[in-house]
Amino acid sequence: MRTAAARLRAGLTRVRLLNLREIVTHRLRVVTSLSVIVVASALLVAVFGTFGSLTGSVRDMTAALTGEADLEVAGISDTGLDGRIAGQLRADLDDAQAVVPMIRAQVRLDPADAEPATDPRLSLLIGSDQRVTQLSPQLRDALRQSEGQEVDLDALRTGVIAGPGTGLRQGDRIKINGVDVTVLQVAPAAGTEVLNRGNFFFAFLPLAQQITARAGGGSAESGAGRVDSLLIVAKPGADLSQMRERAERTVDGRAVVVDPAFRMKQAEVATAVTRDSTLLVSVISLVIAGFLVFNTMNMAVASRRSALAMVRALGARRGQLVSDMLWEAAIFGLVGGLIGIPIGILAGRWAIGRLPEMTLNSIGAAVDYHLPVFAPFVALAACVLACVAATALAARTVFSVAPVEAMSAAGGDVDKPLSRPIVLIAGIGGIGGIVASWVLATTVPGRAAIVAGAVFGACGLLLCFALTGPLVRAATAVAGRFGPPGTLAAVNTERASRRVWATVMTVAVAIAVGMGTSGALQNLVSSISGSLQGLGDPGFYLSTSNKDGIPTGPTFGDDVARAAAEVPGVADVRDSQWARVNVGDARILVQGLAPGLKAPFVVKTDPGALQRVFDGDGIVLSSVLSRNLGLGIGDEVRMATPTGFHSLTVRDVVDYVAIDSGSAAISLDLLREWFERPGATFLQVDTEPGADVEQVRAGLEAVAQRYSQGRLPLYVYSGEEALRATQESAEQSGAFTVAIQWIVAVAAAVALLNTLLLSVIERRRELAVLRALGASRRFVFSMVLSEAVAIAVVGSITGLILGGMLHLLSDQILTASTSIQVHYSPQWSTLLYVAVSVGLCIVGALTPAVRAARLNISESIAAE
Repeated sequence: MRTAAARLRAGLTRVRLLNLREIVTHRLRVVTSLSVIVVASALLVAVFGTFGSLTGSVRDMTAALTGEADLEVAGISDTGLDGRIAGQLRADLDDAQAVVPMIRAQVRLDPADAEPATDPRLSLLIGSDQRVTQLSPQLRDALRQSEGQEVDLDALRTGVIAGPGTGLRQGDRIKINGVDVTVLQVAPAAGTEVLNRGNFFFAFLPLAQQITARAGGGSAESGAGRVDSLLIVAKPGADLSQMRERAERTVDGRAVVVDPAFRMKQAEVATAVTRDSTLLVSVISLVIAGFLVFNTMNMAVASRRSALAMVRALGARRGQLVSDMLWEAAIFGLVGGLIGIPIGILAGRWAIGRLPEMTLNSIGAAVDYHLPVFAPFVALAACVLACVAATALAARTVFSVAPVEAMSAAGGDVDKPLSRPIVLIAGIGGIGGIVASWVLATTVPGRAAIVAGAVFGACGLLLCFALTGPLVRAATAVAGRFGPPGTLAAVNTERASRRVWATVMTVAVAIAVGMGTSGALQNLVSSISGSLQGLGDPGFYLSTSNKDGIPTGPTFGDDVARAAAEVPGVADVRDSQWARVNVGDARILVQGLAPGLKAPFVVKTDPGALQRVFDGDGIVLSSVLSRNLGLGIGDEVRMATPTGFHSLTVRDVVDYVAIDSGSAAISLDLLREWFERPGATFLQVDTEPGADVEQVRAGLEAVAQRYSQGRLPLYVYSGEEALRATQESAEQSGAFTVAIQWIVAVAAAVALLNTLLLSVIERRRELAVLRALGASRRFVFSMVLSEAVAIAVVGSITGLILGGMLHLLSDQILTASTSIQVHYSPQWSTLLYVAVSVGLCIVGALTPAVRAARLNISESIAAE
């Protein structure tokens, strides 16, 4: 009996001498399969890195600000909460060691002795009192002087501490939101870089409230004014659940009591659709990588039959040969996965710079690259498992290799048909999986429907595997139509069923991936235009955000609307608001509606329901929010607001672009009253007939510039620009997906050329015999070309069927995940994919055909 170590050494020796030597011999085949594995690994790492960076940046910044806080009492909207609640919490919470008020806001910077800039620098303002040193080491470091002394709090009443990323020095004077301040010192770089990359200011609470227009009457100690949140540090051993209950009773609906990490959860929700759709394509690419590895191993078994038979004749068992192939596949996956990791890191860093503005705005933090620790290991494990699983299917042919084949130079040339049980199992599994994927896409709400894409990809290949016989017979029939060379090509096609199936499916995969991903993305972009009816109708917007974002504030006064109405050429001005509202740990968007407003909620809502909303008697929910809240038409929504709890009846549920945890619309008057948000966050401006549009724009931009002084800037853009920016945001989110599709398609094209070349190399003896029997070079050339054309035709038809189904399914998946009704429409680009694939087959067959025609007869026969 040999020891386990001896068996392991023997197995590794076989892998080295037989399997790895074959890898070195067939470099093109190996590079083709390895490239797709590398792509799959890189995509997984890129997706995890890109979206891990978003949540990681929020996590690091939140940890730096909240530090040791156990609970956070956060404002429901951007107007914050009454600072006097802090005193009530200190009185009611005996187990609270500290209740720390905090302001965090984006502010504009202007020179102290110059005119305000038209394109001002923006920074993060952090405001708190002396209790902030009990929270985090980063804030403690920021408040220490270079000698380790605490900063004089009296000086902080008129001065600020600047972060190292602001580029300022001690003693500099600047204006922050129009308020003159002096830089008392610059915080150390070590430890504070996580605070918006060091681009921040710390101000004592009264000064921060003055800068953000949240000051109230009374002294700083009274807590008057508003703050963004109150951070509660519990005493050691305190019962946090009881403390949270008491805090909720004290707050009484005027704010939300949450875990300080709730912003990280909101960031995950904000990026979920883009992340999951990209992850879907990554998983599909992994399935395709497994398919190409399956093809590679199938061809490897076919080309090694004589060698495998010889090893069998020397006493090797079938199980040993199969395990050797699995080890070879594991090495494939490991090497490909390792190569893909650094490529994925670079791709992730590139993708961060191309994220849509709307996504970055919803994060609320400067994004730095963070690769989750698990990402490389998950990518490696996925690649190894995909390769081993694919090889396990291909390795079944090893069991048909008999030792006697070692005695025959031409042994095993004819592929045996699949056994009936395998055909039945694969067919039933494939059909069942495709049906299940459709059920998933049409019945499962939300992002879970994305799983349907991966299920369809795997089961579609499985069904085609069961249809190997009909596909090969179809290719044989097509090849037979090309005269005598085609007749002989048909015979070759019928005998090499595994190779023909692999080539047909490579063509089909290239077409199906292109049709499915690009077609669904184009349908999504066109459907967005329909889902945002009304957005592009106004002539111009004057807004608190640029055309790429959502105008959530801060609000501006009615004087801006009056000034806009006086611009020559302006016919009508309508004001409204968007507000980000915290509902527990989740965040939603609420729009204020008023008669005359042009907005998707106005266009989509039932007229009777819309009038009741105008009257303040109801609320409209997006389908995402309706699903998340579990509420429908006629149900009551109980909303926590800065003025306490209020209830409204759901009057309608409409499709709207999925942003955060959903969106809603109520009366503009209620939004202003309940959320204490007077004014507007954007204006809709219509022009008079025949007015000079450029002059109107110039007049509105002058108004925006005048009223931007001392606050965050205002922006002017047209309705068409707003609609186009939203479409471009969707296109940008899908740009990574389209890039993935092209990478997969190129890999499939290389695999196609490789397979056609291998088909000639593996038949050198057979082609040489044909030439020896009198076949002309032109005859051999035409035979190889006929086979390629037949494969192209059958592969294209198969790809069109699979691609059409994937396109339709992808539309359903996007409908479920984005809550936009994505309407299916065929794309002309489908013809391009078919043309390119057929062209690749023909062009790819030219080199093998020429090589076959020029074979040296005596050398080829002697070599075999």
